[in-house]
Amino acid sequence: MEKVKNLSERLMDFLRLKTQPVGVSYLPEGEALPPKARRPRDRKIQITLCQAMTWVRIYGWSVAIEKEDNVCIPGGLALNLLKSTKASNEEILSRLMVEVGWVSKEREKEQEWYILDREYKTILMEPLSKANREPELVVIYGDPSQIVKLVHGYSYTTGKSITTRTSGRVACGDYLAAPLLHGTPFIAIPGTGDRVFSGTQDTEMIFSIPYSLLESTIEGMKEAGAQVGSNRYPFVPYMLHQVQFPPIYKELARETGIQL
Repeated sequence: MEKVKNLSERLMDFLRLKTQPVGVSYLPEGEALPPKARRPRDRKIQITLCQAMTWVRIYGWSVAIEKEDNVCIPGGLALNLLKSTKASNEEILSRLMVEVGWVSKEREKEQEWYILDREYKTILMEPLSKANREPELVVIYGDPSQIVKLVHGYSYTTGKSITTRTSGRVACGDYLAAPLLHGTPFIAIPGTGDRVFSGTQDTEMIFSIPYSLLESTIEGMKEAGAQVGSNRYPFVPYMLHQVQFPPIYKELARETGIQL
């Protein structure tokens, strides 16, 4: 997939990303996996979805996650990997957040969730540079200055802002479900699970975008701010000004005969 790999190279080159962009696809029963895709069960372990993202973006592995590979109940509910015959995924998530202490009992029913509304067998996560198909989503980890460049690119080509809702809980729903539900990019603030279980750094945020919008967003990054010289990354500080020192410096210079 030369086009996909080219888009990955352009992202890496422009933004100088520390970790690889991740392509995400939701595969139905019977669809073949890439030959080198790794399944956690092959290592006799179960992992979280955010942990799988780390395997992909840092190790460079292609990872296939099915119900049997997932150990995270909140993430499994948000991504519709797990289901109950007794209550909806929204109801179970809301109850769970109360029982583990993230929300007061009085506010249980006011919680809102992004729940993936589709049937599938496997979540395939691949480094975008190695993708064997055009993914449905592309997930990019970066610092705020890198993320805002992606926002600039999207806004340049669409004229729209990015609206994001986050609660700091079950962030995988924010970046693996919400963009598909709404057809727009989302910015996620990694939550507790991302930081404890998957090694997400304090400086990292997540930008998740439907693949269909990625190329135009990259093109927009090149153009946004070009007329005022602000279309580069890293940002270039403005240095064409004279700094002002405290008066004591000038007084000392005058007393000692230094000419400025």
